[in-house]
This record gives sequence, C-alpha cells and structure tokens, in this order.
Amino acid sequence: MVAAEQTQDAAQQVLRADLAKAKRVVLKVGSQVLCQADGQVDEAVVGRLCADIAALMATGRQVVLVSSGAVAMGRGEVGQAPGAADRGVGSLGKQALAAVGQALLMSRYRSHLSQHQIHTAQLLLTHGDLGERSRFLHARRVADELLGAGILPVVNENDTVSVEELRFGDNDALAAQIAQAVGAELLVLLTEVDGLYTADPHVDPDAVLLRGVASRDDAALALAGSGTSTFGTGGMRSKVLAARRAGEVGIPTIVAHGRRPGVVARVLAGELEGTLFAPPRRRLTALRKWLTMSPRERGVVTVDAGAAHALAVGGCSLLPVGVTDVEGHFVVGDAVRLLGPKGEALGRGLVRYTSEDARQAAGLRTAEIAARLGWLPARELVHRDDFVS
Repeated sequence: MVAAEQTQDAAQQVLRADLAKAKRVVLKVGSQVLCQADGQVDEAVVGRLCADIAALMATGRQVVLVSSGAVAMGRGEVGQAPGAADRGVGSLGKQALAAVGQALLMSRYRSHLSQHQIHTAQLLLTHGDLGERSRFLHARRVADELLGAGILPVVNENDTVSVEELRFGDNDALAAQIAQAVGAELLVLLTEVDGLYTADPHVDPDAVLLRGVASRDDAALALAGSGTSTFGTGGMRSKVLAARRAGEVGIPTIVAHGRRPGVVARVLAGELEGTLFAPPRRRLTALRKWLTMSPRERGVVTVDAGAAHALAVGGCSLLPVGVTDVEGHFVVGDAVRLLGPKGEALGRGLVRYTSEDARQAAGLRTAEIAARLGWLPARELVHRDDFVS
C-alpha cells in the first residue's frame, strides 16, 4: 500500500508549485475522454480541450498533444460496435478503422483550434521512428521547428502501418517517449478518472485518491491493476508505467480527469489536481535519456559477477572478458539488455560489437580477441557512456 503520508510530502507540494514554471508540456488525451459511449466524438470536450491548449499557448508555453481516438472515431463513422472487428464478417480491423478515424480526429482539432488562430501539424510515428537514434533526432528537430513557430504538433501512433514489433503498445507509452524527445518539463495524461486510487473507484466507494506518489513506487503499479478501457488500449496500469518511464528521465507526470472543465489550467497552476508522479532525482545526458526510453533491445548479454559489480557500482565499461553469454542478433550501435550472473537486470547499453563478434570475444582479453578475430572491433563491448541502469 502506498503510504498515506506520502501524499502530503512537502517535496510533492514544492514540485506541484514548480509545475507553473513548465514551458514545454506534453498533453495526452485518451479515447474515453474524447468519445461518447457510441464512439462518436464529444464536441464539447474537444472544444474545451482546444480552448485550454490555446490558453496555455497564449502564456508562452509550448504544447505537444498526443491524442488517441482515431480507432474509436473510425468505429463511430462506419457504425461498427467495439469488438466487431474480432468477429470478422464484414467488419473493419483496427488498422483500417484508424485510417478512417485519423482524418476525422485531425479535422476536429483543426476546426476548433483555428478559432483560436492556432495551426496544427500531424505527426504519425512508429516505435522505429524513436528507437533509431538518427530518426529520433530527426523527429525531435521537426517537433522543435513546429513548436518554435507556434504550431501545435498533434501526435498519434501510425496504427495503419504499425506491426506488432514496431508498436509502442499504447499512446501513454508514446506520450512518455515524446515528452523525452522534445525535452518536456511536464507530462499530463488525461483520462476518465481523477487519478490513481487505492482501489477501483467504480466499484469501491471507500477508494481514496492518491495525490502524490513516486514514479518508481511498485505499490502504485500494483494498485493500477491490469484493465483496459472500452475504446483504448491503455488503462491506469499503462499510465503508471508511462509515468515511471518519464520519471526515469526526470519528467514529472500528472494523471487527471480529462472531461472536467478547467483541469489543464489547474494542473499548470500547481493546484491539487489528479495524481502527481514525482521523478527520482538524477541527471542523465541526452544520449542516456534516449537510451533509457527509446531503443528496442536487439539482444541480451549476460556477464559475470565482477563485470556486474563494475557496471552497477564502479561506473565502468563492460569489457568482453566479463561476458559469459550472448543472445540475439545485433549490429554495432544496437541496444542490448545486460544481465548479471543470476539473471538479474543490470540495465541496457549500446554495443560496439556485432552479435557474432561478441560471441567469439566473450570471456577473452584484448590480445586474445585480436588473435581470434584478426582485428579488435573495440576495447569495450559497451562503453560506460553508452550504458544506463
């Protein structure tokens, strides 16, 4: 159970007050907020959201909107009930529904925001766009250019072309990665409940809203359960996981009720709204932030006890001599997961060897590697600057 006194922690109150200083904010809105029970868009909610965004931008803040709703709006447009795609027989799958609904989603935002003289831009992304460093930097450059011009980027996963291995999983995870990519100072996840409760508030009248928790708090993840929403792929668990990921790169997250008028303004004023997930205090380089959030792991490298200690405590690079096993197929620059001798997770890093060379070099010293391979790919398998725990 999350300690009740934690919700009153002075550090949480100070952090909320600091939210008013946030200049770059990522807002994520879920399908349940945007759509009515039949999947049709709720124009009043969209209008309020756009007015709130316009008010934020009028104060000089830069806003990125991560918006779900394409699949739900596609269902509403073609009159297909949730779950119909699973039954086949003339129904559209999610990718086809997204193709129908994405245009509707953008048209709604453009219509409402144009009333405030705000231009919008559509950014459709897959995991590969942020998982590969060069594409990540390109996406960040485009977002920075749009924000600098006072244009609102509206981001969604490119559901129409995404396949399983390229999916973020849900837009909460996407929002966390976008927040890191654009250097946001705050992530706000708008959903259909007030925040994280001690129990499901829909079934337990005694459930208590938690005003503040640590982003790494395992008890918070346990409280979130594993359910999903009617139209979306997320649920409270995905929001807690997104807050944890954002917290790893120092970004605070607020989960709040998106259908309540004025909620965005109250959050940005530092008022007691929703649940605040406070990040741990640590500083990471830009590369390590990207490594923490973005790349898909291409393999697993297991190391001995000495190498595990050097990585975890000594801040040292991983040398091939400390490697005991190599799994997967990877090339130079790919991300791999690093495990200790008992299978314990140590972190992830960018490799300076291919998987084939790494297998041959495992357990060997520098001179022995050169003799076996005929050359030395690198002194380190993973350099300490390319490793994050």
